[in-house]
Order: sequence, then structure tokens, then C-alpha cells
Amino acid sequence: MKNFYDTLGVAETASEKEIKNAFKALAKKYHPDQGGDESKFKEINEAYDTLKNSEKRQEYDAMRKYGTRGSGFNQQGNDFFSEDIFQDFFSGFGFGPGRGQTRVYRTRPRTNQSVNIRLSLSIKEVYHASEKTVSIRLPSGRDEIVHLKIPAGVQNGAVFKYKGLGDDTDANLDRGDLLCTVQVLDSDGYTRKGNDLYTDKTISCFDAIRGMEFKIKTLDDRILNIKVPAGTQPENTIMLKGQGMPLHDTLNIKGNIYIKINISIPALSAKDLEKIKDL
Repeated sequence: MKNFYDTLGVAETASEKEIKNAFKALAKKYHPDQGGDESKFKEINEAYDTLKNSEKRQEYDAMRKYGTRGSGFNQQGNDFFSEDIFQDFFSGFGFGPGRGQTRVYRTRPRTNQSVNIRLSLSIKEVYHASEKTVSIRLPSGRDEIVHLKIPAGVQNGAVFKYKGLGDDTDANLDRGDLLCTVQVLDSDGYTRKGNDLYTDKTISCFDAIRGMEFKIKTLDDRILNIKVPAGTQPENTIMLKGQGMPLHDTLNIKGNIYIKINISIPALSAKDLEKIKDL
């Protein structure tokens, strides 16, 4: 089993702040856009995703300590203890289950079923952390309004679990969970790939020859002035470093914006062609 504490270089007793600071430093060091190791970057994200959440961390720590022959550790934080983990709990003290004795079990609490929904958001909406108000239909037939917190920089296809917002049909059981799959849609003239944003700009051949400037609007509504150098060729790309999407739940680390330059050639009259020949 992976040691997430070693991955982040922190002690098992590290505080949330120490874990967060370690993650930020390592993410910056190994970010692929900074020339870092992508596989190492993914390991760091996996470790932080578990240790930053107190519930997931408790489950992970228990899993490392006791192990399991049951369902196994789950990154979404589901209960992972099988009934036989503690069946020999007292055996080391002379109270082991002998003939006719009752074994000790820790059972998983029964709950109502989970409810699955899909939430479509634009890349502009997930640029910042937000809270969305959503109406859901429960298996009991009841409609309910829920408020879902969405972290900044969430990736397309990410699944979030909201505890206790699922099915409530059986009043004798704990309420189920709500599982929300986020679909992130391109918007505002940008296409997203990972944490990078892509867009294009069409200029005339004359502007490409002599150079020009234009402005673009970022997803956080800033206006940037872009300079196109003289002699720009078709499909040349301008990179705006650190102006892309934030790394999931980390606003101070961002991808890049890439602007592809398209060059339009106008229809020319015979007189215009003669003028060009004289250049």
C-alpha cells in the first residue's frame, strides 16, 4: 500500500497546514508545465487528495494499521472495514473465540442507497470555487433543493460525494449519499486540456507582416494586451504562462493559455496585386 506521508515528505502526525504546505511546494516543483515529472506529480495529487480530507485520512490510517480482507480502501471515502477485521480482537488477551464462544465483529452501518446526478458547468464556472443550487428527485419521489460546493479547477468527469444528501426512503436507516459527476464544458472562446486553455485569433496578412496588438479577456475577467511580432507565420502560437486554469483546489498554481494565430488573406483586385508586386 502506498505511503502517502512519504510521498509528501511529512510525518504521520503532520497537521493539515503542514500537509498543505508540503503539497504546494512539491506541486510547484513537479508540475509538468514547469518541466517536472508528470508521474510524480500525479502521485503527489493522489496523496494530497486523501490526506487533506480528515475522513479519508482516518480511513487511510486505519487501513494501513489493520489491513483488510474486505472491500479495500476507496478514494471516495466509502466504509472499508469488513466484518472479519476485528473477529480475533480479544484472542491476544486470552479471550479468543473458542468452541461455543461468540466472535467479535465490527459491521458496516446500513444506509439508504446513494443518488447519482450529473452537473454540467462551464470552464468559467469552475475557474473559481463556487456553490451551486440544484434540484434533485429522490427515489422516494420527493424533490429537494441542495447546495453543492464545487472546488476551483475541477476536472471534467470528477465525482464528488456529499454525505447524507441521498435516498431517505427508509426512515429506520441513515440517509444515503449524493454522488455528483461534474461535466465541464468549453466556454468563453476557450478549449480546455488539463489545466491549459486554448484559443485562437485571426489577423490579416498585413498585420502578420508588420506586427500588431490585440486584447483578450481571461476567465477571471482580466483584460490582457497581446503583442503579435512582425513576420508572424500562420498557426504560430503565443503562450501566456500561468494564465490558465488553476490546479484543482490550488489557486496559486495555474496552467497556461495558448493562442494560435490564424492569418486571413483578403481577395485582391488586379490593381492591388500590381501594388504588391512593386513592394
